[in-house]
Amino acid sequence: MKQEMGNIPLDSGEIISNLVIMLITFVFATFFVAAEFALVQTRPSVLEEEQDKREKTSKKIDVATRMVHNLNEYLSTTQVGTTLCGIILGWIGEETVTTMLVDLFGIVNLNFNTTLAHAIGSVVGIILLTYFEVVITEIVPKNIAIDRPFQVLMLVVTPLRYFHVAFYPFVWLLNTSANGIVKMMGMKPASESDEAFSQAEILNLSRNAVSGGELDQEDYVFIQRAFEMNDKVARDIMIDRTQLEVVDVTDTVKDALQVYLTEQFSRLPVVADGDKDKILGYVFNYDLIRQSQVDDSISVAKVLRNIITVPETMPIQDVLKQMINKQTPIVVVVDEYGGTSGIVTDKDIYEELFGTVHDEIDDVSDEYIFKQDDGSYHVSGKMTLYDFERYFQTDIKKFEESEVVTLTGYIIEADPDIKAGDSYQIGDFQFTALDYENAYINWFEVIRKPVENDETNSDSEAQDTNED
Repeated sequence: MKQEMGNIPLDSGEIISNLVIMLITFVFATFFVAAEFALVQTRPSVLEEEQDKREKTSKKIDVATRMVHNLNEYLSTTQVGTTLCGIILGWIGEETVTTMLVDLFGIVNLNFNTTLAHAIGSVVGIILLTYFEVVITEIVPKNIAIDRPFQVLMLVVTPLRYFHVAFYPFVWLLNTSANGIVKMMGMKPASESDEAFSQAEILNLSRNAVSGGELDQEDYVFIQRAFEMNDKVARDIMIDRTQLEVVDVTDTVKDALQVYLTEQFSRLPVVADGDKDKILGYVFNYDLIRQSQVDDSISVAKVLRNIITVPETMPIQDVLKQMINKQTPIVVVVDEYGGTSGIVTDKDIYEELFGTVHDEIDDVSDEYIFKQDDGSYHVSGKMTLYDFERYFQTDIKKFEESEVVTLTGYIIEADPDIKAGDSYQIGDFQFTALDYENAYINWFEVIRKPVENDETNSDSEAQDTNED
């Protein structure tokens, strides 16, 4: 029977035995907390990798894998153990520490009456006991388990397995009761298989993995691009019709070869009546060269290949599927009225994931950016906002918020009345339109020119500085 504090004080033997029980309880509490966080922090993929490294199958890792795949059940075991330890510490610890403090008050000649001494001893005892319980049995094992989850799990897996067997009836009762209450509230009990991450969460986890050295920066970039690619449609990556180089179906192979040698596009759309809305197919440079060895005076219709059309709003992944199914590297993008908006090639899609890809005919003239002797840059209007930020290693918030893809699209959206010579300050960069042709800006002069005025910064919209 528990002795009533203040009436029958604990003797020295009882204090020592209680301290031993408290010490053992602290050890068990530390064990359960470490096991809980090790289970949560250890991913199944890590266990699989560790198992693959071993020549002989590790039973410990097999058991740990089962635990991680049945996380709720084993977490309940650790929580039951932690709760029992807390009850024991509260039952024995408070009385023991209070008695020791009251005795200490007498030793140091603090003249408290019995009631006051017990009151002060109880308050101080609870504070000390809480401090040691939180630090020793909560924070320390938690930090260790988070820092080294696999190693800690290997240490606790065997004893945790036995505790699970011993506590199983109680754990089953608790889980069943909890699930029943959740269902009564109209919700579905959570399970390990229900766990899912959003794109933002996956990117955040990937960034943390890069910071922790578990993931290469290049791999993170691929993941980021894949998600960005998932949100894009054909219109976002197409080569606009104003930039299309085409040949007419009445042109000869010799004429088409001349266009190829001049423009260096490996595939050229073939149109009827010189109308880009009447694309009949495309010609491939290899076919042109081969045919020119036989007879270059015949029409390109001789080597015409079929081409398919896709709507502007088709997701990029679906465009790629169409290319694979139809075995074609190029598609025509059409608007809602059936007119040609542009074309998309397989290379355009790959570059969304892997960045700019240069082939054998690419040279310096194909680059989108050139540094000038005076420190300024000539930047193509076709350069994407994303690539601009990457090249200059900067982040411009308005670029990230914009639905527009290219520099020209962004600035024309900001000011449809733009003309050659107009300058704009966007973040720390001053853009000057070098030309304006067919409602399109081909090139900008860009100067890195940080703005001193706080009202105009990287978060501001493109502003016309009226340098006409």
